[in-house]
Amino acid sequence: MSAVVDLDLRADLQAGMDSSVATARAITGSDSTEQSGQLDAVRLPIGAWLRLLWNVTPPLLHLPAGIEGRQTPFLAESGLHLPSPPAGASKADARRWYSAAAAHAAAHIVFSRRVFVREGTAPITQALLGLLEDARAEALACRELPGLRRLWAPLHTATPEDGDDFETLMLRLARGLVDPGYDDPHPWVRKGRARFYLDDGGEVLAQSQPDALRAMASALGNDIGQMRMGFNARMYRPGPSYRDDNRWLWQGHAGEQPEQSQPLSAAARLQEGPADATPPARVQWRYPEWDRRIGKLRTDWCVVQERHPQVAESVGAHASAVATLEDDAPVQRALTLMLQKSAMRSRVLRRRERDGDDIELDEAVSAVLAQRSGSADELRVHTRSTQAAESVAVLLLIDSSASSARPHGSDAAGGTQLTTQQRVARLLAGALATTGGSLAIQGFDSDGREGVNHWRVKDFDEAWSDGTAARLASLQSGLSTRLGAALRHATRALTAQPASRRLVVVMSDGEPHDVDIHDPHYLIEYARHAVQSARLVGIGTLGLLLDAEGAAASRRIFGAGQSALLGDAASLPSVLGRLLG
Repeated sequence: MSAVVDLDLRADLQAGMDSSVATARAITGSDSTEQSGQLDAVRLPIGAWLRLLWNVTPPLLHLPAGIEGRQTPFLAESGLHLPSPPAGASKADARRWYSAAAAHAAAHIVFSRRVFVREGTAPITQALLGLLEDARAEALACRELPGLRRLWAPLHTATPEDGDDFETLMLRLARGLVDPGYDDPHPWVRKGRARFYLDDGGEVLAQSQPDALRAMASALGNDIGQMRMGFNARMYRPGPSYRDDNRWLWQGHAGEQPEQSQPLSAAARLQEGPADATPPARVQWRYPEWDRRIGKLRTDWCVVQERHPQVAESVGAHASAVATLEDDAPVQRALTLMLQKSAMRSRVLRRRERDGDDIELDEAVSAVLAQRSGSADELRVHTRSTQAAESVAVLLLIDSSASSARPHGSDAAGGTQLTTQQRVARLLAGALATTGGSLAIQGFDSDGREGVNHWRVKDFDEAWSDGTAARLASLQSGLSTRLGAALRHATRALTAQPASRRLVVVMSDGEPHDVDIHDPHYLIEYARHAVQSARLVGIGTLGLLLDAEGAAASRRIFGAGQSALLGDAASLPSVLGRLLG
């Protein structure tokens, strides 16, 4: 089964979930007990549905009427607090509303990473940033599970007939960001949509970093100020009604309750502490595994644990094997130049130029007709092909299994496969920082299908620092290599990155192995299936081979021309250049 089919199936399972909810008791009544019963009727199936979609299970809690006047869902440490559905909703509509609210909150848990500071941020900017982050999380969720758009879009009903006040314009903008078919005539709404997406179809996000999203909210808020529109921040509640109130997005002021400002504990994998702090608790994900013997995916077969490398009090022994920046400077310059000239840049065709590479036939015919009619303007009939930098997100997977302790390279220091990979990681981090790409670095090893470790060294939105270098130097060789599960987890991480080009680069000896598998071809085929699934959702995969003995397996996994032998870190620019070319 392909990855696309798999994702669509998961998204469309809502229909099947609705049939199980149909057996629940009637959703009616208005007192507190009956309102709580509404949520009880759908709590179990929706919880199972969220686990199926994202493998997250926040507690679903009823929000009684009258608590501080809030009737808007909200996320907190204790779970997802849900009020009753909108008044007058039928039982089927109520089930869909609960499903939409829960799926929206789960999208935040999976894709929303930052908590902002309220101090110095205007109320209008806070409201707009919440709207934009809601839309960003939903856009990323729909990219992975397209069926979710059919759940959310019908709940956006704002139209120009509803008015032009600020809160109504926000509802119209929210609809424009989730529904590609909605065309709003208001210039402010159109401006917001044009700045949020790079394309008319609403497929490619323009704003990839939290600071950029905040700057966009500030600019849109300034436009509202220029239009002299009023805004009552105390009475404002985000819309439509299924969306939470975004309190998780903001760090609270002194004296606020923790649940008013802290994100869900399920999002702990996104929190980052100082390099010498105790690593956060591990977070687990379940993934299917391709079984070549039966020709099927085994559902929830592998458990991937996100962990932080334990940084020792002194990492000097590890760091000494990694080349200094001065030693690597020539290699890094060559790598940077290669990335600037490689396929990490896209071809852009400019039309109606005075001169260029080719003549555009339609423009040439129009120019001739204009000349004959005596109304000829300046001739602009050429096209010019140029190269433009793409927005690039790269996830570098470092094989930290036991085999990575083998000697590698020709340097006098007698480095290992792991130290070569550490040097490559530093080189790639420096080069992508110069060229404007984003990079995440993760190590991986495994101890059976329920013990696949992903070691978080550097996240996409994290700058290179002493802490990052310490985590990289603290990676240690051990255990086995269940590459397929590591690739599935890397695919999930890259899916959340709003870049025009997303790429997994795997460094390994090319031969997957694990303690619970004895078929020599099983894990190779699993990894190959994971590579194909990643490519079906627009994520490229390349292999940097550290051992020539794994060449056949690597070609099978990544395909012809998608893997190459890396003799040492100094050869990275030429090897990677051939793969990207």
